[in-house]
Amino acid sequence: MEYSSEELEKIKRDFALTEEEYNTLFERCKWITFYGCTISDNPTAVFVGGQTGSGKGGIDVYSEKELLKENINAALIDVDVYRALYPNAETILNKYPTIYTDITAKATGQIVKEIIKYAIEQKYSFIFEGTMRNIEAFETMKAMPDYFNKIVRVMAVPKTESLLTAFERNDEQINLSGYGRFTNVKTHNATFDGMLETIKTIEKENSNIIIEIFIRGEDMTTPIRVFSSKDSKEKPSDIISKYRETEKQKLNKDSTQRLERLLNNLRPKDIYEEEQLKKLVEEINDN
Repeated sequence: MEYSSEELEKIKRDFALTEEEYNTLFERCKWITFYGCTISDNPTAVFVGGQTGSGKGGIDVYSEKELLKENINAALIDVDVYRALYPNAETILNKYPTIYTDITAKATGQIVKEIIKYAIEQKYSFIFEGTMRNIEAFETMKAMPDYFNKIVRVMAVPKTESLLTAFERNDEQINLSGYGRFTNVKTHNATFDGMLETIKTIEKENSNIIIEIFIRGEDMTTPIRVFSSKDSKEKPSDIISKYRETEKQKLNKDSTQRLERLLNNLRPKDIYEEEQLKKLVEEINDN
């Protein structure tokens, strides 16, 4: 369902948090994030980027394992976890699945900023899963103390693949729980383009940030690292574009079959979901 700006603002006000509710939510998020985590004089910060459905969770797991090899138990900063803790989150997701993120964004976005600030001040190693749609994460990295090891890890996944994955995941969630996380194609595509522009910005700064690029492995939980700026002078943005294209060529036939399964699903759909499915069809046909 589509909402006017006035309707959206009213719904957001209805579910807005009081100061007490916000403080309680923040303390819960902080406890969950940092419980059992490692403080050191030479911490590592990993910023994970990629569009919805690209498989960023696989990089989270990879990063945790790599840091554990160094006896570092890193904090995982994930806004989706904080959204799930939002008061009445299940009610919001069930009643307003298409604007669930919008409703919870103000509080959870602020919590992410405060959690990152706390991690930096206390010298925690951490993994932050975002999209890198804009340069905000890069600005945070630039402002961090020099004793942090700073790593950017991104997924080089074709647009059609991540869109299909996001829609398939939504179907699976609806089948399991009765409601899902709907994907807006326009927002997805803006993130797809924005992440690449952010990487280009980091390149131009010639900073001490290591950039690593991953593609999917046999499944989404086992990504494969195909590039590290530690080992190559090539531009990371060129590598991302190359792998997005080469991986797309492997998926053409598979994409058509997966799209047909989504379209042939007899589950009732509202107008918003039907519109997004039409946009998905356009993306598959254009690519």
